[in-house]
Order: sequence, then structure tokens, then C-alpha cells
Amino acid sequence: MPNSEKDNLISFPNPYRRKTYTVSVTQDVTIGRRAYQFVVRYIPDKLLLDNQGLNSYLDQREADRAETLAHDIMEDIMDQIIPKWIEVNLRQKHNKFGQNIRVTMTDRQPGWEDDAFLNRLPPVFMGG
Repeated sequence: MPNSEKDNLISFPNPYRRKTYTVSVTQDVTIGRRAYQFVVRYIPDKLLLDNQGLNSYLDQREADRAETLAHDIMEDIMDQIIPKWIEVNLRQKHNKFGQNIRVTMTDRQPGWEDDAFLNRLPPVFMGG
């Protein structure tokens, strides 16, 4: 039994380490009483993230502001797999004030750059 939600983040070796490619995971999650669409995209280095472990991790998260959630999720994933580049997106549609909230956070390894590749990535959320 994991001691914290971070313990659910499981990794495995990247068999295509010499390639530059993205991994994207999209999932509808409820954290507290708030429903979000969650998207993580990353360019792996040595490790890949286990999808089942990610699902368990998200199920264990405590409610917080969308900005804090996105930041903490990104940091936890970064600590586990150390990707070359990562982007975490949260979208909450029609909160209690009728607002649509979108948060996007990115990070990358120091010295890693491939802006031409990143600029070709499609947008995560289309429309409202």
C-alpha cells in the first residue's frame, strides 16, 4: 500500500531513448468535488510513466486550486521520470461561478531544446 499519492507514480525504461517523441495521456478526473479534464504530454528521456499508476495517483489527489494542482502534479511527475520536456494541462468547465478555467504548465531539462519539434505539437484543448 503506497504511503502517499506520489508512491503510485510508477516508471519503466524507455525502449526508444534515442528518439524524440511525445507521450500524451488525457483523462477526466474528479478531485474533491471538482471535475477536470487532465492532459499530460511529455518527451521521455530514460523513463516512461505507467498509465495505471498515473490513474491511481490522480485518484488520490486532494482538492486544491487548479494552478496548485497543475504545478504539484507536474513536479511529482518530473521527480519520477525526469522527462526532457513536460506539459500539464487542467481544464475545469463551468465552475461554481460559471467560469471555464484552463491551466497549462511546462518545464524541461536544463539545456534541452527542440523548439521546432514543440512548435509542431497540436493544441491540447480545442474550442471552449
